[in-house]
Amino acid sequence: MSNRMLDEQDVLGPLLSKITCPHCWHVFQPADTLWISEHPDLLGDRLLGPHVPQRFLPNRFTPQGNALDSRGMPTSRLACPHCHLEIPRGIFHLRPVFFSVLGAPASGKSYFLTTMIWRLRKLLPEKFGLALTDLDAIHNQRLQEYENTLFLNRDGQTPVELPKTETTGDLYNVVMLGGAPVQYLKPFLFSIQPVGKHPRAKLGLHGGRALVVYDNAGESFLPGADSARSPVTRHLALSAAWFFVFDPTQDLRFRREVSRISDDPQVRMDLSRPAREVPYRQDVILREAWERVLRHHEGALRKGMPPLVVIVAKADCWGPLLPCWPLPEPYRMTAKGVAGVSIERIVEVSHAVRALMEQHVPEIVVAAETLTRDVVYIPVSSTGCSPETNERGEIVGFLPSKIQPMWVETPLLYTLVRWMPGLVGRLVGSAPRGAAG
Repeated sequence: MSNRMLDEQDVLGPLLSKITCPHCWHVFQPADTLWISEHPDLLGDRLLGPHVPQRFLPNRFTPQGNALDSRGMPTSRLACPHCHLEIPRGIFHLRPVFFSVLGAPASGKSYFLTTMIWRLRKLLPEKFGLALTDLDAIHNQRLQEYENTLFLNRDGQTPVELPKTETTGDLYNVVMLGGAPVQYLKPFLFSIQPVGKHPRAKLGLHGGRALVVYDNAGESFLPGADSARSPVTRHLALSAAWFFVFDPTQDLRFRREVSRISDDPQVRMDLSRPAREVPYRQDVILREAWERVLRHHEGALRKGMPPLVVIVAKADCWGPLLPCWPLPEPYRMTAKGVAGVSIERIVEVSHAVRALMEQHVPEIVVAAETLTRDVVYIPVSSTGCSPETNERGEIVGFLPSKIQPMWVETPLLYTLVRWMPGLVGRLVGSAPRGAAG
C-alpha cells in the first residue's frame, strides 16, 4: 500500500479492507489494486485493447505516494485487478451502497433517474444537511448531459427528449476475459456526505457513503437477454434496493381508466390517432430479474430478495385517481434545523397506490409481493407535465420550461432512512420498519 493511499485516509476516511469493483463486482484487497500508466508510450492493455494505457502492479513510488510506471512517470489512477477498468479513489474509502433501476423499455427509467438526482443535488444540502456530488465526473457524464437537456436548456420552448438507453455502445465497457469480449454497464457514481447543520457534519467524508447506481436498457431485462458475454444486470444481487419503474401508460387497462380524467397524449384511447405500441409485460421484468439473481449467485436464496421500491411513473396524469391527491410533502423541517422524512406519509400514499394497482394491474402487485414482503409503492412524475405533440398528434418531447418533477426524491429519501441510518432522519411518529407492504 502506498503512502499516498495512507495519506488519503485523513481526507477521505479509512481505507476499506475489501473493495468491490463497481464495473465487474469483483471483490479484492487494496494491495491487489492495479495502477494506470501515464507515459504516452505505455499503451496496450491485454484486456482493454491496444489504445488503452497499460495497467500494472507498482514497486516504485514518489515521495508523495504516487506510483511510478515503467517509464518513471508518476500516476495516481487506479484500476480493478480483474476487469482492469478504472475505479475512482472514493470507492476505496467510502462504503458503497448499490441501487438498481429496472423496468420495461420506454418506462421512463432515465427520466426518473435524471430528475431524481437533479432534485436531490439541491434538496439534500438545503433541507437535510447532505451533499450529493459526482464521485467521478467521467462516469456520470451521460447523466450530466441529461440534466443539461432538461434543466439547463437555454431554449425552454423547444420540445426535448432523452435518448433511449441502448443495449450496446458507449454506455458500456468491453473487456476481453477468457479470450472473449464481455460487456459491462457503466455505473453512475456519487458520494453522499454530511455538511452544514447535519449532526455528523464534523465527520465530513468520514461519515459518508458511495452510491453506485445502475440504469440498464429495458431490453436488458427481457427473458434471454442476459449472457456470460453481456452480464449487464448481475448488479441486481448486490443491490441494497431495487427501483422498479412501472409505467401505467403502457397498460391498456390503466390507460383506459386514466383517459377518463386526463387528455395526456400518453393515455389517449382514440384509435384514429397515433399512440405508442408497447408489447412488453411489465410483471415479467420483475420475475426475470429475480431469476437471474438465482441463476448467478449461490447465496441468493439465503440472502433473499432485496427491498423493492415500485416507482409508479407519470403520476401527473393518473394521480388524481388517488384519494391522497395532491401528494403530501414527504418530509418537514425539525427543530434541529434539518428535515426528517415522514415514513408514515409515504406508507399512507403507498397503500393508496397499491389499492389502485390491485384494481387495474393486479399482476404487478402479485409479482412484486411474491418476490418480497418488503415492497413500497411510490408515485412520481419525472416531468410534472404532459409531452408535446406535433400536427399529426405524435409525441415529440417535453418543454423544458414546463418541467416540474413531483415526488422524484421520495424513493431515495425513503431508502436512505431505512437502510443508511444516521444520514437522513425519520420524523417521530413515523410508521415502524416493514410497514410499507
